[in-house]
Amino acid sequence: MSKQNFQKNISENFNVHIVEDHNDALKYIYKEIGTKRIKFSNLTIVHFDSHPDLSLPDFNADDIFSKEKLFDNLSIENWICPAVYAGHFSNLIWIKPSWSKQFESGLYKINVGKDIKNGMIRCDSRLEYFTSGNMYSPSSDLINSKTLNFYVCNFEQIVCSKDELLVDLIKTSNGKNLILDIDLDFFSTQNPFLQMFKSADDYSVFKKVYSNETIDRLDSDFDVNYKVYSDKRVKKLDQIKKIVLDECSSSNKEIDELREIIKRDGIDFEILHLYGSGIDSVDLPHHLSSTEELNEIFGKLENFLKIYFLDILSRPGLVTIARSSLDDYCPSCQVNLIQNKVLELIKALFKNNVNKINHEY
Repeated sequence: MSKQNFQKNISENFNVHIVEDHNDALKYIYKEIGTKRIKFSNLTIVHFDSHPDLSLPDFNADDIFSKEKLFDNLSIENWICPAVYAGHFSNLIWIKPSWSKQFESGLYKINVGKDIKNGMIRCDSRLEYFTSGNMYSPSSDLINSKTLNFYVCNFEQIVCSKDELLVDLIKTSNGKNLILDIDLDFFSTQNPFLQMFKSADDYSVFKKVYSNETIDRLDSDFDVNYKVYSDKRVKKLDQIKKIVLDECSSSNKEIDELREIIKRDGIDFEILHLYGSGIDSVDLPHHLSSTEELNEIFGKLENFLKIYFLDILSRPGLVTIARSSLDDYCPSCQVNLIQNKVLELIKALFKNNVNKINHEY
């Protein structure tokens, strides 16, 4: 291959990396950065997913460029913000299906930095998604902050009516600054924690035990009240764990009831407790799409790619796809069908721009 053709290949064609767990997509994003197929910084991600994946890991900010440590500490819900702090991601466009309620549609600015008090990566957003999981720190406590422009879009709305801000974001990020990221649970999703319980009533007991108090994010004394809220939350979680593991007596009927449900049904408490520790008032989405619904979504995805990519002469510099089936988010009986259709659409619409499809699972 001549130098001229090689440079053309690098600049015009993109790779597709298919992973099982969504956080593994970051490994291949980093590889594409390393080979200069995409840019190091100011990247925009168009993120199709039933979940925003914006949680923050308990990770020391000083280790952000130690890839081995970073990847060992990531999971499916927290792989995006560390890359924001590292200076890679500037814009996240979350395309959410109608059943996802974690964030209202709109544009949010979130600063991600190092908390000077504990050294961890934290953010300054007062939204419940972050405060319920103890991921918030006041902006005055954050150093080396990076700003994430987080644009939440309702899939149905932006397909029916062209969103000019979305057009502008994709057009200005065209090519090596643009990643198209698709989690297959966008099309059909389960709440695996709901499925751990034998009945909806049992799940309701769990929700009541772990439910959080609400805190007014517009309160002038928010930071003071959040510290009180956070301390109470930590004590409550410690109490739940000790009671369920029979390390102390209980006078709480709901925790006692949950303990009996867990013992009776052999539920993995450690996994359940980890989920409960960051739970908020919005439940995880649960919607198993019918064949008819899937075909409708595929048609709308095709329209989306035409409107927001082909019609404005844009293309991604990289495509990442997460199957999310082994952790029971995307139904195992549907994942292969969905994957094949998504790949079919990408190959048909972008034609000669697809360099290589890599199955990394």
